[in-house]
Amino acid sequence: MTSQGVSSTLISLGKLEAVAAAVSPSGWAGLAEAAERTAREMDQQGVGNTLNALGKIEAAAAAVSPSGWAGLAEAAERTAREMDPQAVSNTLNALSKLEAAAATVSPTGWAGLATAAERTAREMTPQGVGNTLNALSKIEAAAAAVSSSGWAGLAEVVERTAREMNPKDVTMTYNGLIKLEAAAAAISLSGWVSLAEAVGRNASEMSPQGVGNTLNALGKIEAAAAAVSPSGWAGLAEAVERTASKMNEQEVSNSLDALGVLPVAAAELSPSARKHLEAAAEREAPNMPLKGRMMTLRGCEKLNLRTPSAFLE
Repeated sequence: MTSQGVSSTLISLGKLEAVAAAVSPSGWAGLAEAAERTAREMDQQGVGNTLNALGKIEAAAAAVSPSGWAGLAEAAERTAREMDPQAVSNTLNALSKLEAAAATVSPTGWAGLATAAERTAREMTPQGVGNTLNALSKIEAAAAAVSSSGWAGLAEVVERTAREMNPKDVTMTYNGLIKLEAAAAAISLSGWVSLAEAVGRNASEMSPQGVGNTLNALGKIEAAAAAVSPSGWAGLAEAVERTASKMNEQEVSNSLDALGVLPVAAAELSPSARKHLEAAAEREAPNMPLKGRMMTLRGCEKLNLRTPSAFLE
């Protein structure tokens, strides 16, 4: 199998769950060995696609050896100068999920990937910039290699693409900006307004995770929250009501904690939304870790919602 054949096969399996589920352990081992053997021949697209697929298929990633990860990391470093915007975001996004791979990337490798992100930022799509920022927020070594002008360039892309962002793009962008102070500081007032408008436009289609993560970000980034319009908060409040029954423990705790510090958002919650939140907290409380319990309790107290019975035992 050639390097292109390896990446194409892994990409396809990442999209075909039923087929991937039928692959045997020896099958995954064979594909992992093929990825290791052909890594030196992979082009920039192949590296990004292969890592991206491995980030989505746990069984495949588990079959990659330490030397395999090292080979793929070396391939990423070798091809960084040639990477297009999609290859950059795919590679960084995958490395944020693949700790074994990220651990083998050298400081020079991170510098090369950071430079690639800066070089291609102007051409990034809404999905690309969201994935890139989210990935950089999870990889300290990569974020440390981004220059001030690099953050400014990414901030400009956020502002340029905000009007085209879908619900996931909005969430990923905000999620990244929570931890990337240098990037958040580079966003202009009009940039925050554009993002806030994207929130209002997409709120009705956000998933439970999207709602929780977006509220969490707005509760932590003052400039972002200040740019949200009354109709934007109303849209998020409606999204809370719509998705609360499907939220998991983290989404519930994120939402409650954020609403507790966002009175303008909390004021938009309908009686029905409040009941749904109470029911979600009651349902998910037993599954929450200590941090989630503290966040939930704090949110319930500030919103005057009933304390989950699991917290009273």
